Amino acid sequence: MITRQTITRGGNKAVKIVLSLLKFIIPSIFLMKVLEHSGLLVIIADFFAPVMAYIGLPGEGALVFLFGQVTIYSGVAALTMLDFTAKQVTIMSTVLCLFHVVVLETAVMSKGGANGLLNAGTRFVAALFTGFILNLIIPGV
Repeated sequence: MITRQTITRGGNKAVKIVLSLLKFIIPSIFLMKVLEHSGLLVIIADFFAPVMAYIGLPGEGALVFLFGQVTIYSGVAALTMLDFTAKQVTIMSTVLCLFHVVVLETAVMSKGGANGLLNAGTRFVAALFTGFILNLIIPGV
């Protein structure tokens, strides 16, 4: 049964979660805007455009990869700042799910005895391969 106490408890938890995510989202959005207005976004995008084209993304997608290495939420925040099509958002989101926070997760896996570099490499290849396949099979520009 849903009671006032249940709603209050759920609301309090929701506010705490939102506030914890804002510490990643706000700086990410701010940095994206700084890069955009300084002209660095165009320079970075132009540099990565040839590689990103293989997975159907503009060069700006490289920044989403970079921000996604801080937290997946930073990557999503960066993605929301870019003018991507539905197809590009689908590809970028999928690739980001496969390849995010790799440095931290590689270190954790290495501490646990796994081959962290093999895991990171596998995730990177899987992300690019998935992006490439999605680019081929999803209709649209």
